[in-house]
Amino acid sequence: MPNDSSTSAICINSNDQNPKIGLSIMQWLKKFSCFKVETRGSDRILPEDRTDSTIINTALMWMGANTIIPTFTSGILGPAVFNLNLYDSIITILIFNLLGAIPVAGIACFGPASGLRTMLISRYSWGYYGASILSFINVFLSLGWAAVNSITGAQTLRVVFDERFPLTIGIVIIGILSLAISFVGYEWIHYYERYSWIPVFVGYCILAGVGAKYFTLSEPTPLNTTIVDYRGKISHALSFGSVCFGISASWSACAADYNAYFPENTSQSKIFLLTYFGNFLSMTPLQLLGAATFTGTYTNSNWKNAYEKDNVGGLFGACLSSLGIFGKLILILFALSSVACNIPNMYSLSLSAQVIAPVFKCIPRVLYTIVGTTSYVLLAIIAAYRFNDVLLSFMSVTSYWSVVLIVIICEDHILFRRCSFKNYDFDSWNNRQQLPISFGAILSAVVGCIGIGLGMSQIWLVGPIAKAVSGENSDEGADVGFEVGILFTAISYPIFRSIELYFIKK
Repeated sequence: MPNDSSTSAICINSNDQNPKIGLSIMQWLKKFSCFKVETRGSDRILPEDRTDSTIINTALMWMGANTIIPTFTSGILGPAVFNLNLYDSIITILIFNLLGAIPVAGIACFGPASGLRTMLISRYSWGYYGASILSFINVFLSLGWAAVNSITGAQTLRVVFDERFPLTIGIVIIGILSLAISFVGYEWIHYYERYSWIPVFVGYCILAGVGAKYFTLSEPTPLNTTIVDYRGKISHALSFGSVCFGISASWSACAADYNAYFPENTSQSKIFLLTYFGNFLSMTPLQLLGAATFTGTYTNSNWKNAYEKDNVGGLFGACLSSLGIFGKLILILFALSSVACNIPNMYSLSLSAQVIAPVFKCIPRVLYTIVGTTSYVLLAIIAAYRFNDVLLSFMSVTSYWSVVLIVIICEDHILFRRCSFKNYDFDSWNNRQQLPISFGAILSAVVGCIGIGLGMSQIWLVGPIAKAVSGENSDEGADVGFEVGILFTAISYPIFRSIELYFIKK
């Protein structure tokens, strides 16, 4: 773990902190230095301050963040929404999670090498102002997903107490618990995430053991299945795969935030592999269990009725009802697991907010966690009663943006930096004169977003490419927005960046 000088020491840079806001808050926080509150903001962590040596945290961090109800719920979508049988759902989950964990592991490697957080790393490919745009989007997405997680957890708590527990109280409880850890920062986040997933994982193992007798492959494929039917199944698998890939890959936007305190000489291969398997091994089992558990609604009418009434919380309750009080305790554990995901959302929000513009840098990181938590709690309370489905649908669409971020950072590193961190001047992280103008990144991002629109399949929009993949006889398109977005961005960025380098020379 980082030593006290990197997480607890109070260092005020007059160029970065507002003397009235920053200094007064930092002086107040100094009273709580025994709790190791991280007062450092988004500034680069210098080599001498990078003393975290617990490299296994690189994996355990993601084990905690992913062992949550929304991960389980995403697995349910295979059979419930996309009409895939259990076998097809399993294959889709495995393939797209194997792919989705790659960019997260790749971006994570930048943390120890640079001492920078993810949004600051993006300045070297997106430029100073391009990174500001990304940071604003990241703040928005962090709030939205934290609200979704809180609603899901609160709905599960409501099931525990037979619908008598107000959603508002559940959301507030989850918000307060999340704030407590994200407020103190890096060291406590790693402590919490290192262990929080263990009891939750045990709970899911119990769920699997209790419910396994009801799992089924679902209805067999009819003998007269036509080519059109198979094409429709492939379209549904691609759409479900996009969900799995998007959930996993979306962590790329903050992957370097949680290992920037590791020394420069930390093994890049270890960082990559630990991050990769930390994500894959936490996402995949829960999604597989989610898909398998939903098939139990085909054979157990109580499960089906519970799911139709209270969604995933009701399904949990029906599965664990035979365990009595112990089953309710497991439900509470599942509900509070949302905290483990909201913590990194708020911590990364606090870092991203400071990158939006110099004026936002004047506000200390800890204050952003308070403002962010208050904002998503209010959003969750309103959405839970009025537009939860709309919020969830909109947030799912916005996760497409992660592929544009990933492709540009990775292509810049591979094609223009020759896969070497020696070709970066990390001391210039805040010098806009030394950073790219970002024309190339922004233009290629626009092209990538056009590709996403052409390939996406949503209730309100089915792109022409999505329609073509699914076939003319299908009313629904195959959601290939991620794939087309990656292709369009990957082709356009080298062209635009080369033109930018030719004329601007930086």
